[in-house]
Amino acid sequence: MEGESAVALKEWAAIEDALAGGRLSVLVRKGGIYEKRGDFQVEHRGFWIFPTGWHQNERELRDAFRGHLGDTPRFPDRTVPLRVFCTVEAHWKVEDLAALERLGDLQPFSPETLKARFDYRGKPYLHVILVRAHALPARREIPHTAAYEGCVSWVQLDQPLATSSAAPVLDDEAFADVRCEVESVLLSPTPVKGG
Repeated sequence: MEGESAVALKEWAAIEDALAGGRLSVLVRKGGIYEKRGDFQVEHRGFWIFPTGWHQNERELRDAFRGHLGDTPRFPDRTVPLRVFCTVEAHWKVEDLAALERLGDLQPFSPETLKARFDYRGKPYLHVILVRAHALPARREIPHTAAYEGCVSWVQLDQPLATSSAAPVLDDEAFADVRCEVESVLLSPTPVKGG
């Protein structure tokens, strides 16, 4: 893991909370309205999660993730609380909605939300990113600036933050289990049926 980073990815505060608690290791992205290349790209191998209440909607989450909704304001106050640093372990551009739906509670979005995002802009795919989440012992408040606003995925922080005190939220074995589950869904040509 890099020693410091000035890169952050905007995510709903509920998703950030699920990452911090070890409940989530999979991010599903289409892209912000004003992405530089018109589409989301995994531009960085490590990044902070920039929690936001913007567009956060309880109805768009799976039931298993609704408990992670807090009272994060839609518009940040003077500071932004950072606590989760993620490293990208794998990335897939998934063009099969059924495969995305088979992820079930491994990803945070309701079936209706997955379908809406999958079909958005007439481009039938979503990016699935397997991340290893590392949490700081306490949130680090950084000043909020106008440069952080807008419907974009990636944010360049004014200053890099040290990652050295961030610890993995899942141990190696637990994370390997999650990785195996995700790969069995996304890399299998047909769904695996349980007995």
